Amino acid sequence: MMFVFDASPLVASCQYSVAGQSVASRVLAEIHAQIPPAVYTEVVTRGGTRHDALEAARLVRDDQLHLADVASVAEELDDLQYYQLGPGEKEAMTLMTRLPDAVLVTDDFLALIVAHRLGLRAQLFLDFVVGCAQSGTLSLMDAQHIVQAVSPRYPHGFVPHSLALLRRLLS
Repeated sequence: MMFVFDASPLVASCQYSVAGQSVASRVLAEIHAQIPPAVYTEVVTRGGTRHDALEAARLVRDDQLHLADVASVAEELDDLQYYQLGPGEKEAMTLMTRLPDAVLVTDDFLALIVAHRLGLRAQLFLDFVVGCAQSGTLSLMDAQHIVQAVSPRYPHGFVPHSLALLRRLLS
């Protein structure tokens, strides 16, 4: 399965670490993920020397995270004009239309809603982590540590609920 990341989960997963390794590096090791050029610009180019920007650049350089070809996102979806989304979210959704089996990973609630309205598969980063544990891509323990590591980024309720979903995988 292919995953398309927008900027918010990429930044979060590059900012936090588990056992000395970035969350992004841990979750991207076993999956195929892409980012559109606007996400690269937002996270890496504009991020400059911030830790998350340097980590995202390393992931692209090391082929753990794939940068989509500009041609694949050249013509923005018409329906996106009605929403106040950033260039990264718009390019990610446009890229999604060219990758029929892909899932958008976002932490932007407007992007999540718009993706669903457009008939695109989308999920929050926490749900992505739970799904990786369900599929065996991540161990249950790794998934729990990742959810706890990124917890400062989420409103009340999301982290305890995600941990409860992970505990249910034990039964």
